[in-house]
Amino acid sequence: MKKSTCLAGALALGLVLPAAGLGASLIAATTANAQQNAGSGQTGGSVAFVRDTGNAGRFEVQSSHLALERSQHVGVRGYAGQTVKDADEMINRVKFINNANVGAAMPEGLNTDQQARLVQLSGLSGPDFDREYMRLQIEIGELLKQTFTDYGANGESPTLRVYAAKAVTGYEGQILQARAIAGSL
Repeated sequence: MKKSTCLAGALALGLVLPAAGLGASLIAATTANAQQNAGSGQTGGSVAFVRDTGNAGRFEVQSSHLALERSQHVGVRGYAGQTVKDADEMINRVKFINNANVGAAMPEGLNTDQQARLVQLSGLSGPDFDREYMRLQIEIGELLKQTFTDYGANGESPTLRVYAAKAVTGYEGQILQARAIAGSL
């Protein structure tokens, strides 16, 4: 039953991801990973990857929703809107692959540090808000890029490893865009 569930998940993933060029390689990796790890579970690096990307993605979403509410800067607002979309997509992909292959607990909220940063950000307005929001987005983008790079090179789960390695270029572009907007403030 687990094998058929993973295969169905792999097929669904293939239908969701082809536009990003990830579908075929993830289908093969999901199937191989499901067969290799059936019943064994994952530990260490996979659990940390799921936790760290989940927390960082949720911070991106929540801080970007705040930016959409507060910022008047067209560049900041555009970046925030795209970040909500991209971070939600990343969280859903990691969650899907995790549920099919790793089974680690995906965090439902922010860690303590991220909660404090969000509270601090919510106390700002105007240009101060915009500058701090973009600074935090660069910081979290760098963290995610490094997390995805490291897991893509050395991760335990073949499926998560494939996804992580391919996602790095998206974070490189995101960081460049964030730096450009921050430089214009």
